[in-house]
Amino acid sequence: MWPVPNAIRPTVELLSRVPLFEGLSKAQLTRLAAIAEDSSYNAGRVIVKRNDPGKAFYVIVDGQAKVVKGKITSARAEATLGPGDFFGELALLDGEPRAATVVAASPLGTIRIERSAFRQMLRDEPDIAVKLLEGMARRTRRILSAPPL
Repeated sequence: MWPVPNAIRPTVELLSRVPLFEGLSKAQLTRLAAIAEDSSYNAGRVIVKRNDPGKAFYVIVDGQAKVVKGKITSARAEATLGPGDFFGELALLDGEPRAATVVAASPLGTIRIERSAFRQMLRDEPDIAVKLLEGMARRTRRILSAPPL
């Protein structure tokens, strides 16, 4: 097994559970963890806003966030996210506008990966891009072959 520095081991573990990264080796996850940064938010803070360009991906370490689609002050939560949940994975790939707003429902700790740093990593290590594409293809096949609800 590839040695993982103690300082980033928890980040590597969290990233290994994200479906987008399921095909990456420990070494590649360690490289990914090296570009991640810790970010904290107070309750009520907007983390990403609907229709804003996607600039980063987040994995929740502790606390809760709510996903809302209407006006922030009056919208009810479409979903509640907690430790291990993530959002913004499409932002890493396409940078398109956000589909929803995410607000910290409590004090929130995340690891954050900037799109620009992620894209540079893919340019530096194209094998990671290939593994991401393979994983996306596997997930798409599972979705397409699943029986309708």
